[in-house]
Amino acid sequence: MEGVKGMVPTESDMHIPIRRACGHQPLADVVFESLRQAIIDGQLKAGQWLRQETLARELAVSQMPVREALKRLVAEGLALRIPYRGVKVVEFSVEDIVDICTLRLVLESLAAGFAASLVTPQELEYLKKNLEEAGEYTEQYQMRRRREMNEKFHLAISQASGRQYLMRLLEALWSWFPSVMLYEGTFRQEALLPARLEREEREHWAIVEALEKRDAEQAERETRQHIWNLSQELTEILGISPDVVKRLEAV
Repeated sequence: MEGVKGMVPTESDMHIPIRRACGHQPLADVVFESLRQAIIDGQLKAGQWLRQETLARELAVSQMPVREALKRLVAEGLALRIPYRGVKVVEFSVEDIVDICTLRLVLESLAAGFAASLVTPQELEYLKKNLEEAGEYTEQYQMRRRREMNEKFHLAISQASGRQYLMRLLEALWSWFPSVMLYEGTFRQEALLPARLEREEREHWAIVEALEKRDAEQAERETRQHIWNLSQELTEILGISPDVVKRLEAV
């Protein structure tokens, strides 16, 4: 996925294949999936304006389903609505992405340490059920659901920390973090997928094990290692220079 800043094509460069409807799938869903996939595949570039009229003409549909699709793209974090200007594909600079990873590394490991002494049996059970369900999602069409489960897992740990403002900060970070780039982008490098999902699952269970033992130091360490490994995947999937990611070593 072309999620980092680069050249923005002109409207004449666009060609978005319309995806086939499944059964009685509403047209708005078809348009949404077509635009979503075009962003993930890089046909719609980072920073490119998404004009209703142009997209409707390109997809040979009315503007109504395009309008609904754009709302969903904004809600999913793939597009950004600029007041009085319109909607454009979200863009992150390399520095933006690394900064978000740095903050996640610091704040989520801190939250895990706090959670180790406060997590309830019910919260631990939720985390385990989350991982069991997420482990069933391994196919490309299931990646959206796996991504959602991953976010719920991490935010549940922050909630277990009992620190209200830490929770708010992490919720904001997750609203910005381009996790869709990692899950969907991996499919452009299919050889990486099995190892990536297996590593994610193994590291998540290690965090839960540390929480269950109420070992704050281990919970922090496992969380730091997990997010550090995630940052390394950014270099592979998004083509970010390892030199830029190196700043995380200081943390």
